[in-house]
Amino acid sequence: MDLTAINNSNAAGGAAKTARTGLGEDLNTFLTMLTTQLKNQDPTNPMDTHQMTAQLVDFANVEQQIAQNQNLEDLVRLQSNNADFGALNYIGRSVQIEGNETHVGTGGTTWGYQIDRLATSVDLHVMNAKGQRVYSETGNLANSVRHEFSWSAIDGQGKALEPGNYSLMVIAKDATGKAIDSTVDSTGLVSGIKSNTTGPSLLLGKDIEVALSEIMKIK
Repeated sequence: MDLTAINNSNAAGGAAKTARTGLGEDLNTFLTMLTTQLKNQDPTNPMDTHQMTAQLVDFANVEQQIAQNQNLEDLVRLQSNNADFGALNYIGRSVQIEGNETHVGTGGTTWGYQIDRLATSVDLHVMNAKGQRVYSETGNLANSVRHEFSWSAIDGQGKALEPGNYSLMVIAKDATGKAIDSTVDSTGLVSGIKSNTTGPSLLLGKDIEVALSEIMKIK
């Protein structure tokens, strides 16, 4: 199980804390100067207190604003932490995701594909992380419907391949030999989660990162 950087969101509250510290230092400096001025003022010509009062009011307003910002940062941090912990429920589950790349274990995997137009030829190629073709077979010619392709993690000679990242390449052509666009989805086992500023994402294997918005189905 991989839980990556869940504590990242806890750093978000530092901005208000830093601002509050700076305000406190400025206020202490102001009060020190004010006390000195009051001690040394001419009794026959006392200082005008209106300006000092206005400055104290400004300090109070800034402190209130910082407190509001701190509350907002706390709410955002709590929301982020709740999302991270909610994503823990995905670990150990298989998910169907957008895109053609997934992590494949010894048990193989399943891809889905759909072609935009009726084809006269459809070739399916499994590619490894180095971009090398490790397995091929022909696909379904029908368009406007999702087809499934199950792969047992073997090469063309039936030899078992090592677990790792693999992708499916779909090459579809019409009667004139023109390429036809296709969309591919993948299935993978969630091994961990990663915390980001935009919300948690899922990990397939060690390094395939999937946003929650890319999940099509939980199996």
